[in-house]
Amino acid sequence: MADATNHDTTDRDGSRLEPATDRIRLAVTRLEGAVQRKPTLGSSTMVSTTTSTDGLRCVSQEGGHAVETDLGPVLGGDDSGPTPSALLRAALGSCLTMGYRLRAARNGIHVDGIRVEVATDSAIGGMLDLDSAYPPGFLEIGYRVEIDSPAPVEAIERLVDEADRLSPVLDAVTRTNRVTRLPSGPSTAGGDR
Repeated sequence: MADATNHDTTDRDGSRLEPATDRIRLAVTRLEGAVQRKPTLGSSTMVSTTTSTDGLRCVSQEGGHAVETDLGPVLGGDDSGPTPSALLRAALGSCLTMGYRLRAARNGIHVDGIRVEVATDSAIGGMLDLDSAYPPGFLEIGYRVEIDSPAPVEAIERLVDEADRLSPVLDAVTRTNRVTRLPSGPSTAGGDR
């Protein structure tokens, strides 16, 4: 039986694209066309629900995916999962990495590997002391990008700039967002149910 993947697809430097690259390029091209025809396509509200399970351990559920988080023993946790801050670093790093891969596939640039390192600086006092001079969140967020590709450096720099500009998570952590605490449901305090 013949493989349905188009093995004759090549990138800009003439090398053969992998089936995943071809699949990504076709998906992005189709989605771009659909959004051009209907600009409101893909506008949605996503909801993640987080539940406390034991001590500081939490489970966040969205669709069919669950993520467990915890804090380390220094704050009373069991270190049974990544911290919320680790998830934010992972979210930013994976969003950037995926964006570079998407833009490379879209632009026909062969990539052998991508590595993004996200580092944050913070001061624990900001999270514990109402009168701290430090914010409860990060003091600074930085990231380093390494892309292994035979493409010219200028092409990779353009790819990174383009993907950074289109990164939803990078946008979320760099642009001021309106955040609202919605009204809560009935309280179950005191055992009333």
